[in-house]
Amino acid sequence: MKKSCVPFLIPGSPTSALLLLLALNLCNYADRYILAAVLPRIEEAFIEPGDPLAKTKLGWLTTAFLVSYLVLAPLFGWLGDRMSRWLLVGIGVVLWSLASGASGLAGSYLVLLLTRCFVGIGEAAYGPAGPALISDLYPIQVRGRALAWFFAAIPVGGALGYALGGAMADSPLGWRWAFYAVVPPGLLLGTLCFFMREPARGQADVLDRPVVPARWKNYLVLGRIPSYVLNTLGMTAMTFAVGGIAVWMPTAIYEREARFRWTAEADATLTQQSNPMPEHIRARLQPLLGKEFDRQATFMEQIQSVLSPAEMQAHSQAIMNEARTPRLRTINAIFGVIVVVSGLAGTLLGSLAGEWLRPRFPGSYFLVSGFSMLLAFPMVLLAIKVQFPACWLVIFIAVFCLFFNTGPTSTILANVTHPAIRSTAFALNILIIHALGDAISPVVMGAIADFASMEWAFVAVSLVILLGGVFWIWGARYLEEDTVRAARRL
Repeated sequence: MKKSCVPFLIPGSPTSALLLLLALNLCNYADRYILAAVLPRIEEAFIEPGDPLAKTKLGWLTTAFLVSYLVLAPLFGWLGDRMSRWLLVGIGVVLWSLASGASGLAGSYLVLLLTRCFVGIGEAAYGPAGPALISDLYPIQVRGRALAWFFAAIPVGGALGYALGGAMADSPLGWRWAFYAVVPPGLLLGTLCFFMREPARGQADVLDRPVVPARWKNYLVLGRIPSYVLNTLGMTAMTFAVGGIAVWMPTAIYEREARFRWTAEADATLTQQSNPMPEHIRARLQPLLGKEFDRQATFMEQIQSVLSPAEMQAHSQAIMNEARTPRLRTINAIFGVIVVVSGLAGTLLGSLAGEWLRPRFPGSYFLVSGFSMLLAFPMVLLAIKVQFPACWLVIFIAVFCLFFNTGPTSTILANVTHPAIRSTAFALNILIIHALGDAISPVVMGAIADFASMEWAFVAVSLVILLGGVFWIWGARYLEEDTVRAARRL
């Protein structure tokens, strides 16, 4: 059979592989950030009012997913050095897609927690294999650019997740449909993986001998590569920050900016819902027309003063939804636009900056990553103080700086490791950066918010960002030598 002359229609071509992996990464991160977008609705559905650990429990939903992800990533990384990576990716994508749909079906907090664990298992099969496949398809001269496109799906997918989650959270369908929506594309993309051709390991690298499966002792070399170690430490700090900010920023803005105002428009809307509010109840709310409250608790006290407990149970949620401004979907939409524009620009420009500076500064990938973190540090601090709408610009700059390092740091991992252990190197990196990063940051930030305030939670994150910048600048001195020695390390 004659092969297609269009590269992206050829199952074994680099372009087709990159496009498929990019699409998978879009679905991957859309699913992750749907959860962040609907956290206020999950709190209303599953957390008892007044629970002093409410934010901590919500943080555990992300942590549970990441714990299963990071624990199993090394196993799948080891398998990825020995069997078809496309097979592992396909199985993983199908599993996480089904688990995402199950998240929408959850009837309790514990069931939702369990479904998020299964999402993590599916993503563990995919996470180490994706960058390793790209590294075997693209030579070192253009590898950074290819990886940058792959990781550009993070902000775009995140924005899709925020937009979809926010829209469903305030729609008649409800927040659960945001999880249902990601199932069909995930199953389709996962099935396509089974038809892709596996590239030979090391085919894009200059090696003095064929790649053979590594033995256990070969993996110990990773701890003796300064660039790998310092890059992993810096990525851990960055992952801690990005994970915490991604989960809590929309909620923090929502709680900080929310106002409650009962209007004639809101009153009229309640007559058009599936459970319309009776006229005699609406009449008792008339004294609240035009009044504005800056705290949810104060507004609830006013409603409780005129409604009975049974009436509160039947109608209080609808009243809150109509009285609150800005709406959750509005905040998620704006934040999603910021993430996709600034994150995409940061990811692509960071990779281009690293490659452009490489002939002048051998440690350029580390330098652009480190200095972007140093700039992100004050931006995160300013984000908790600057008033809106100017704060949106500060958040834009912070997100841009945090994503600026995505391409360069992934390129460092690929360039300083031997192809025989590259999947495992990525898997070990995933284990460390998530175990000490975004697996704990949502819970840590939630706990700080419960016992102090959300402002102090963001102060803690900003200090971790500063530490990450220091690690990356430190690593610049080792990168050139570690890149040259990578092909001879086994």
